[in-house]
Amino acid sequence: MSKRLKVALGCGVPTLLGLILIGGCTALLGKAADDVGKDLDKNHDSAVVAPGGAAKADTESKGGAPGIANDAKVTSCKVEDGEFGIKELDVKIEYVNSGDRRFTYIAEGEITVNGEKKSDILSTGQNLAPGQKYTDENAGGLAFEVAKSAKTADKIECKLIKVSRNAF
Repeated sequence: MSKRLKVALGCGVPTLLGLILIGGCTALLGKAADDVGKDLDKNHDSAVVAPGGAAKADTESKGGAPGIANDAKVTSCKVEDGEFGIKELDVKIEYVNSGDRRFTYIAEGEITVNGEKKSDILSTGQNLAPGQKYTDENAGGLAFEVAKSAKTADKIECKLIKVSRNAF
């Protein structure tokens, strides 16, 4: 057997086996990552609240329980006099877990004054058991400028745009 053939067989066969091994590991890791992604999708729901107030949950298309947009609602949206005579925007969001396990909710929305967007709402209700209620009484914390510049005749509205929930 020639020297070149010995080198080709000595280097080529291990190289080929190594490439097959790397390809197999890559396929296994890809499958595992896909399975983990599917499990995570089962634990996350979100709903977008339409301008008319109707909610369309992403879970309806996944075969999940609809109505998570009904799990969060604005219960208060008004300007009040706070401590030391400073105007504060009182925004409260109430959460009720209608799911079958513990969820953490994230509600995103906007605050409008006379129809013009002035600020955002970001609120969370964490680790709620099935049927448990929680009210975030500080949901208007980002809107101090809205309260500061509000006039008596202004129409202030607080709207939820998206509600998401994640299971543990």
